[in-house]
Amino acid sequence: MFKQMQKTVCALAVLAVTATSAMAADSVDVKVTGTISPTACTPTLTSGGVVDYGTIKANTLSADAYNVLASKQLDLSISCDAPAKVALKSINNRPNTVAGATEGAGGAAVAPVSLLNASNMPVVGLGMEGEAKIGGYTMTLSNSKVDGSEAALLTQNSGETTWNTSTNSALFSDSAAVLTSWGAASTTAPVAFETLNATLNVQAYLNKGSELDLTKEVTLDGMSTLELYYL
Repeated sequence: MFKQMQKTVCALAVLAVTATSAMAADSVDVKVTGTISPTACTPTLTSGGVVDYGTIKANTLSADAYNVLASKQLDLSISCDAPAKVALKSINNRPNTVAGATEGAGGAAVAPVSLLNASNMPVVGLGMEGEAKIGGYTMTLSNSKVDGSEAALLTQNSGETTWNTSTNSALFSDSAAVLTSWGAASTTAPVAFETLNATLNVQAYLNKGSELDLTKEVTLDGMSTLELYYL
């Protein structure tokens, strides 16, 4: 396939030069261009990637404490047309909206409450209601399998070259932008695969009721993008 791509690109470049040679001066440049595309991989999430908390009654919220909502799960799959090493980068599309915490260099903040049965989880925001921050949520991966075999979750911080076993399975970090990949069990090197299946765990919390205008509807507006990187 690569040889055929070279031939096609070169032929097109030569034709272009030939077609304009009558107007050429003392010299002419032949530019050979093209793109070698990596294996194509497609990520998908169940429910269209929507985590829906439905209608939350205002009178059930605490006025003086953060309100932790139930955890939710989506199925994540990545399908490639040939074995490929890939990683995910999570991008926070609602920056500076985390309630009760300040975001760090990684685009996330440390949660002010326990989420997914753990403390100090990295969270991103649920948007704004007027001048008030609505809340936050965390995302982790579990039950990862590559081509049917259990896989270890690996992370690499921005600017680093080494991979490490993920300590909290989170897709965000408060300290640095992070890539998430997968390796064979008990290893720290990403592996190539054709199919990955995993569970995306999400848990949100809401700001203190006293910080929100609960006389009108408040719409949760969290959004993150999962970008696929070829390694």
